[in-house]
Parts: sequence; structure tokens; C-alpha cells
Amino acid sequence: NKDCKDHSEEEVHAEEIQERLIMAMGRYIMSIRETVKRLCLKYDTMNPYELARCLGIDVIYQELGQVRGYYFCQNRIKLIYINNNLADYIERFVLSHELGHAVMHPKSCTPFLQTTFWSVNRLEIEANKFASELIIPDSDLQEHWEYTISEFSMFYGVPKEIIELRFKDM
Repeated sequence: NKDCKDHSEEEVHAEEIQERLIMAMGRYIMSIRETVKRLCLKYDTMNPYELARCLGIDVIYQELGQVRGYYFCQNRIKLIYINNNLADYIERFVLSHELGHAVMHPKSCTPFLQTTFWSVNRLEIEANKFASELIIPDSDLQEHWEYTISEFSMFYGVPKEIIELRFKDM
């Protein structure tokens, strides 16, 4: 996106780096989509609870305060902790999000904070994309093609940003 103004070499270099990062993220988002599809085909389910079981990940419910959930792995024991005070639809999203970490970031341990449904952190964006692909199937998008972003947001009980992420690079 270059305009007619003169740019210093540093500005041009920074813009090129930013453009490359955006392109790389777009390619990675497509691979997240493919990862979710392959996983669901392999285990013949889009149910995050079933996927956790199939992947050998124990789901533990407990009081976590402001933390919605987190993935933890030590000595090859995989655990997802979910706050036991979440509404069902939020719990499903959080579990899907943490499965995203388990599949794509198996060595990370990042708590999903109550205040951070949307993040600029790469790992969190990727886990959100994974979750959005898992909980919002293509068939629903095709069946409800007339829905707005706001209507999908209400239907799934997730913020608009998550719905927008689902539509990104379709």
C-alpha cells in the first residue's frame, strides 16, 4: 500500500516486513483450517469433548478465578483445565481454543484469561482460529448464509471478532 510520498529506507523495509508477516499469517490460517479438517476426519467428530478424549487429553474442571482455561503438558500427560463457572457455550469455545493449543502449540502453557477473548498474541489468535473452525462448521455457514456477523455471534455465543476470524481467508 504505497502512496506517492517519499519513504525512508527504514519505512519501506518495515512495510515490506509487515506485508510478508500478513501474507505468512494468511497462509498459516489456511493451514489451521486444514489441520482442523484433518483432525475431524481422522476421528470422525467435530465435538471438542470427543476430540480431547481421542487425543488422550484429560479435561479437568475447577475454579480458576479470572482464567477461562489452559492447556498443560508435563511428562507426556496432557491436561486441559476449564473454569467450572463458564456457561456451556463459552465452555465449548474455551475447550476448542485449548485443543488448538494442544494440537498446534503442545509445549506452551498460556492461560485463557476472562478478559481476553480477542488478542494480538500470535498463539492466542491461532488458538482462536482453531476454535472458530471447530465450532462453526462449513455446513452451518452454508445453511445460514444470510446471517450477519452479529447474528452468527449471537447464535454461537462468541464475540463478533471470533466470527470474523472464522470468515478470514475462507
